[in-house]
Amino acid sequence: MPQQQYYQDDDDEITLKELMLKIQEYWREVVQNWKSIFLIATPFIIYFFIKVFLTPVTYSAQLTFMVNEDEGGGGFGGVSAILGQFGFGGGGKSSHNLDKILELSRSRKIIQMALLESVNINGKKDYLANHLIEEYEFHEKWKKDTTGLINFLFVQDSVELFSRVENKVLKSLHSLVIGEEGKKGLLSFSYGEESGILNITHTTTSEELSIFLTEKIYEKLSWFYINNSTEKQQKTFSLFKNKADSLQIALNSAQYRLFQFDDTHKGMTLKQSSFERVRLQQEIQKLILAYGESYKNQEVSDFALKNQTPFIQEIDMPISPIEPIRESKLMALIMGSFIGGFMGIGFFIGRKIFRNTMKN
Repeated sequence: MPQQQYYQDDDDEITLKELMLKIQEYWREVVQNWKSIFLIATPFIIYFFIKVFLTPVTYSAQLTFMVNEDEGGGGFGGVSAILGQFGFGGGGKSSHNLDKILELSRSRKIIQMALLESVNINGKKDYLANHLIEEYEFHEKWKKDTTGLINFLFVQDSVELFSRVENKVLKSLHSLVIGEEGKKGLLSFSYGEESGILNITHTTTSEELSIFLTEKIYEKLSWFYINNSTEKQQKTFSLFKNKADSLQIALNSAQYRLFQFDDTHKGMTLKQSSFERVRLQQEIQKLILAYGESYKNQEVSDFALKNQTPFIQEIDMPISPIEPIRESKLMALIMGSFIGGFMGIGFFIGRKIFRNTMKN
């Protein structure tokens, strides 16, 4: 029985020993073929170095901003009641939705409004869309196109009048800005959930183009978000203002008729004349009361509109000079050496395993 135990322990020792010998054997195989491994790795290193030199320098322009939609105090039950009488409702504003702003920044509507803004880059004033077409050499890509894209540039900014060709190019530029499946776009958008600080960044091969893209998209996003968020309140304010203006006109007309009546009936004591004068005075009194109430509603709705309008404030605007972004040569060396070395070592270890298997 003890003898059996002795052989079992000895078998275990032999197994561990064989493992260590195998590791040494494979290590010797790697060391003996280090020159060949280096030769295998060399093309990978060269490839990553060439990629570094062929990758254009880029510039990232970042703009940070914040959105404040906090209600400016209470006490607006009366406003809600007044608005409710006209079927609009005073509804409270929900907290700002950062994801909604993110999606809006990537929408075709916002992007196209920005791209059709004229800016001056390198002394040439043109649509941002045309600057993008030239910077990213779209004309070179369109050389074989037969649908009218050769030498195409935008000459108008009325999207509703665009032809199929103009819409096609606009969609291509939109994809360039926001990216498409498997390809990163020029635009990146992020925000801090706790801080509520939002960031818009554009990375292009032109410093000025990056700055203008960032500024214009922020400008259009801000304008659209504010107007969309207060559209209902703006309609309500317009309703009250139009009502007050029409009452003002009617009041002025009634007062003018009264003055005209007095001028044409001086010294007259006819009862018919007195009745007409009293009637005009009563009409004026009613219009004064109606106008006063309507004007009050207009002022309250104007205050409510301003109170509920989101306040978007830029924090840091992009300014030049922007530090250029270049591919790292050191990282290229590390990546090429790692991938090439892994392939070379894998080849010789695999060959060793194959030879050992065929011998047994």
